[in-house]
Amino acid sequence: MHSRKFLKAVGLGAVLVAAVLLGACTTTNLGNNKTGWSDYATIAIKDYTVVGIVRVTSEEIKKRSIFGFVDSHKGSQITYDMLIKEAKALGADDIINVRIDRADESVHIPILEWLIGYTEKYSYIGNALAIKYKDAQSSFPQSNQAGSSGMGGGPISDRLSSTLLP
Repeated sequence: MHSRKFLKAVGLGAVLVAAVLLGACTTTNLGNNKTGWSDYATIAIKDYTVVGIVRVTSEEIKKRSIFGFVDSHKGSQITYDMLIKEAKALGADDIINVRIDRADESVHIPILEWLIGYTEKYSYIGNALAIKYKDAQSSFPQSNQAGSSGMGGGPISDRLSSTLLP
C-alpha cells in the first residue's frame, strides 16, 4: 500500500518538474535580429568580374621536446596576404570565397609523446576566387571628408547616430 502512494508521489513530482521545465521555454524571432552597429551600416555595392582561382600551399613543422615544449618551428600557416599576393599576380583587386584547409600529417604515439618528444606536421591548402572590381554603382554616395571610411558620407559615428536615432 505504501509503495503505491510512493509511486504516485514520484510520478506527480516528475510531472511537476516537466511542467516547470517546459514552461521556461521561449521562442526567439531571428528575422529582426539587428543587434550591432554593422547591421545599420551602409555597404558598398560593387560589380566584379572573376579573374581566376588562386591556390596557395604551405607546410608547418613543429618539433616538440619533453612535456610538449616547442624546440623548433619551420614553415607557416596560410594567411590572407599570401592569397592576395597570388591574386595581384593575376591582375585581380581582391579575393572572395576564401577557404583554407589544414591536414594533420603527424604520427601520434600518445603514451610516449610527452616522454620522448614528437613532431607535429601540418599541410595547408588555401583557395580563393580572384576578382577585379568594375566601377562602383552610381547610386552609392561617395565622400572625401576627413574621417570617412570610404563607405558613405562622414565619419561612421555620424552615420550611425543619424541612422539609429529618430
